[in-house]
Amino acid sequence: MTVQTPRATDWVMLGCLCMAWGLAFLLIAIGLKSFPPLTLVTLRLVVGAFVLYLIMHWQGLKLPADRRWWLRFTVLTMLGNLIPFTLISWGQLRIASSQAGLLMALVPISTMLLAHFFVAYERLTAQRILGVLAGFAGVTALVGGEALSGLGGASLPAQLAIIAATFSYAVNNVYSKRLPTHNGLVTATGSLIAGALVILPFCLVLERPWELQVDAGPLLATIALGVFSTGLATWIYFVVVSNCGPNFLSLINYIIPALSFAAGALLLGEPVNSWQFVGLAAICSGIAISQHRRSPGK
Repeated sequence: MTVQTPRATDWVMLGCLCMAWGLAFLLIAIGLKSFPPLTLVTLRLVVGAFVLYLIMHWQGLKLPADRRWWLRFTVLTMLGNLIPFTLISWGQLRIASSQAGLLMALVPISTMLLAHFFVAYERLTAQRILGVLAGFAGVTALVGGEALSGLGGASLPAQLAIIAATFSYAVNNVYSKRLPTHNGLVTATGSLIAGALVILPFCLVLERPWELQVDAGPLLATIALGVFSTGLATWIYFVVVSNCGPNFLSLINYIIPALSFAAGALLLGEPVNSWQFVGLAAICSGIAISQHRRSPGK
């Protein structure tokens, strides 16, 4: 089990994940206007699984018959889909998206600690610690003091739900890297199918979705959430984590806030302050430090 130095294609795939998962928070907020959390999660899994199955069938691939792989798919979907999707959807009903984004930036820290113990070639180093902490400080500066001042109090349960989701993502990042050699598309499709089958009964019993009154906007947002932020994103996720390891993948939680800041400032003319530029510089520095590889013999 090795971790390769990220290539240009790996950075492009990471960028695609940033766009897909960065967009997910907006799509979730829109989808929640018509769908309760479990129904929203079920729909995004079903749509994502359907899209990937069509692609997999088109490529002539088949799902494995081995029960051990279906057990792995179930573990993957619990850690990477069902638990975090549900917790984030529930948490976003109660806290601001900026605060959720700040708490999600804990993923690289949790991943770094877990990978040190469970993934070869991902050992904890002073350089990696410095890079991750710099990135987190940068996200904090970008988000601003309002998110920090809102921590605790009546919103604590929702904040703890988001933190639990970040830990679930971190465990999934490490577990994914420890899987036997696998095809990323097949693994992504199998995990989404397993997730849809697990959550569907709970959705039907607890939320009775057939009684909902659904508007077109939330429905379209949920479909987009399933196609891009769930289906295609899950496929890319397994390819990236298999190639470059969980620590590289977890950097996405720093890149997304940076892209959101840049898009708001450049495209929407949103006001910015000097601390946000400091935060952006800290994020870039943190990524550069944590991903720097010494040449052999140095």
